[in-house]
Amino acid sequence: MVFSNIFKHKYRLALAISLLFHVSAIIGLLFTKYNDFFIENTPLNLIISMVLVLYTHQKINKKLWFFFAACIFAGLIYEIVGINTGFLFGDYEYSNVMGIKVFGVPVLLGILWFTTMYCVGSLSFQFYNFLKVKHNFKISTKIEPHFLAIIGAFAAVFLDFFLEPVAIKLNFWQWFPYGEIPIYNYVCWFFGSLILQYFFVNLSFNKQNKFAVYLFTIQLIFFITIILFYK
Repeated sequence: MVFSNIFKHKYRLALAISLLFHVSAIIGLLFTKYNDFFIENTPLNLIISMVLVLYTHQKINKKLWFFFAACIFAGLIYEIVGINTGFLFGDYEYSNVMGIKVFGVPVLLGILWFTTMYCVGSLSFQFYNFLKVKHNFKISTKIEPHFLAIIGAFAAVFLDFFLEPVAIKLNFWQWFPYGEIPIYNYVCWFFGSLILQYFFVNLSFNKQNKFAVYLFTIQLIFFITIILFYK
């Protein structure tokens, strides 16, 4: 009971901080003249989101740190290959908004990959548990890991579908030659995410983090709001 109350407090605190930053960004971008300030502080928002995910995770262990490292490493490799060869995602280029780059890729992109993969992985587990409890939906133990990984990968693509237009509007990155987002980008996102979701599903660490679902939802609402109203 004590630990349950502690984590309820953690979830509420993390939710309040995340809402504060995202709502402030929406207000700043839509209703003030300080657009540049909020855009330039995007790296801070990425770091805080990552910290809050780790803060609300129950019983951090070596397997979680392995997943953390795998996401950062794989995410940066994906992006470096994509930027420098066009083999992954398509023809695009990062601006300087996201900070220090390695081979043309902002280092903070590794953090974005971890936070996204963690959130969609947690979302897929909690969605499956909801189906089992509320609708008695069950699948075989052999199929279950594949089901969870695929749902997580689709959730990542779904989020990226709304992220991409926002990134272009705020000049995080640009697509060439005509500024159009290629379907190939989403195909690569799916398979790149799927690999990391198999890590998430099969590594032994706690997958139930309500804040991860909150963060996914907050980010989705933020992206949709910016798409609709930011000019």
